Amino acid sequence: MLDATVLDPSEVQLTWTKSTDNTNYCCSYSFSMNGSALTQNINWTQAPAGKLSVIIRHVQPGTTNSFKVSAIDSPAGNASTSNSVSHLVVDNSCGEVWLGWTQTTDNVDPQNAIEYETYVNGVLSPLPVSAGIDSDFVYATAFGDNIFTVKAVDRSGNTSPASSPLKLFLWPC
Repeated sequence: MLDATVLDPSEVQLTWTKSTDNTNYCCSYSFSMNGSALTQNINWTQAPAGKLSVIIRHVQPGTTNSFKVSAIDSPAGNASTSNSVSHLVVDNSCGEVWLGWTQTTDNVDPQNAIEYETYVNGVLSPLPVSAGIDSDFVYATAFGDNIFTVKAVDRSGNTSPASSPLKLFLWPC
């Protein structure tokens, strides 16, 4: 059974019962939104026992979308698809801010392997940032001062010092 929860104006969390199989190779999962395969902006997240969960990021605010999850038995190629769930993603993006930065370099990892952590008012944003990108959004206080910084993290777990702070005052919507 698939369930969907809207987390914020552009994120939906999908949670479902973990699939089982008579082999030790179960299962890989694929995702669809509005009938099209989803291959990007999918982040696995912690789920209750016996369940699995992902967060679908960068969903267009103000839209209604339907989601499905398919479990694939890798050796045999059997697939089972979940029920369809639909949710309206509300557009209240007053506090949504897009940040951009220059990608860092590393003496071991290529730029496309370096991940970034974004901080809003000194607190790590719960939104995961993919490796190898140079911009992403965060949520901030919708009315008031906000300070943003970014840190780079390589595959060895080394974290850079914080970027120079960016201070923005956001007006109410």
